[in-house]
Amino acid sequence: MDPPASPEPIDLPAVAAAADRALDKVANLVRGIPELSAKALPNWSIEQTAAHLMGVVGAYIDIARGAGSPYTDLSKVAHTNDELLARITERTPFQLSEQIQALRPALAAAVEQGPDSLQPGHLGAPTLRSIAVSRILGEAVVHGWDIATAAERLWIIEPSDAALIFRGFLPFLPVFVHPENAKGLTARFDVRVRKFPEGRAVFAFRDGVLTVEGEPAGRVDCVMSGAGPSLILIMHRRIGLAGPILRGQAAAWGPKPWLGFKLVSFFDAP
Repeated sequence: MDPPASPEPIDLPAVAAAADRALDKVANLVRGIPELSAKALPNWSIEQTAAHLMGVVGAYIDIARGAGSPYTDLSKVAHTNDELLARITERTPFQLSEQIQALRPALAAAVEQGPDSLQPGHLGAPTLRSIAVSRILGEAVVHGWDIATAAERLWIIEPSDAALIFRGFLPFLPVFVHPENAKGLTARFDVRVRKFPEGRAVFAFRDGVLTVEGEPAGRVDCVMSGAGPSLILIMHRRIGLAGPILRGQAAAWGPKPWLGFKLVSFFDAP
């Protein structure tokens, strides 16, 4: 029997261009919000969320340029977030916007170092540069949504960006498996981003351990299909499943379709 196929690689220049556009978009968003005190996340204001975005994007730029990651211990992620947040001291809308804009040439310089390759990532794990850059795109798009929602501004997630974010998150999923909720779970999920054939992967759980595969080579228990923007917001725990299902933006079928409604619960929040 052939080994399971891996998800399709991400094109580094394409995802870098998308990440650059997203950083520009969120910088312009922040610049236009006069008051940054509203809650964007349970523990962070708009100001703090924008500052956090800068810190985590900087960390992924470091990975992309081969400098490693400040996230070296899973038990200290919150502490590392706080440390990165504390480094951002200039926090007017203009100052935050300018600092986010300054990440764009830093990202370009990191990408221009050469073709896609493995570099030390979080916990020292080998990480493709394209994956690190796709996470920059994800952080900018999702935290941009957080900020825009708090400020009551429009934030459109491009389906093509959502497909790249989904693909870039796949290598990290095994780390986010919830040990209690997924305990003893043996099931295979075929998860698909609509209209993007490359945005497809099998989440194969065996006794609570996850392996991420490419297109299914055999039977799956549940097929989960969703419009890219909705799927990304569901994965990042920004919205629930009910709304997208009622709007026709998500659906589950297969021998055990009810497992689709539980899928998010098998992971910790990213």
